[in-house]
Amino acid sequence: MSGAAVARAVDDLYQRAVADPYGIDDTALEEWMVEAGERLGGVVDKPTMKVLRRVLRDARKLAAYWTAHDSAALPDWRLGVDEALGSRGWEPHLDLVSAALADNPTRELFEDMRSRYRAVHFQPWMEGVSYEEWVAAGG
Repeated sequence: MSGAAVARAVDDLYQRAVADPYGIDDTALEEWMVEAGERLGGVVDKPTMKVLRRVLRDARKLAAYWTAHDSAALPDWRLGVDEALGSRGWEPHLDLVSAALADNPTRELFEDMRSRYRAVHFQPWMEGVSYEEWVAAGG
């Protein structure tokens, strides 16, 4: 699979850490890491491994934060990530999607990059530029 699939898996892990922080333990994180490696085809380069290790640290931080707070009142789990980690919590997602977009650009990845970039940097990325225009300009 791809970095985009792993970014979605990070979303799932973070959502679990916010909604059920007691379920995030060493075993759950180890299982998640194995699954992430499988989604990447079993071979994980050093930069990607660094991102995945950060994901595990951030998932632990999220779980620790939400064991001491009540996430039930949150209208969206993403707000729980923002509250506990700030915009830096979204950086691993952006790194994974950015690498996937560089390796194999698709319209879906382009749009995913656009939304994740805004979540991390609080500013638009390629606003007013279509996927086709971006590809034509050399992506």
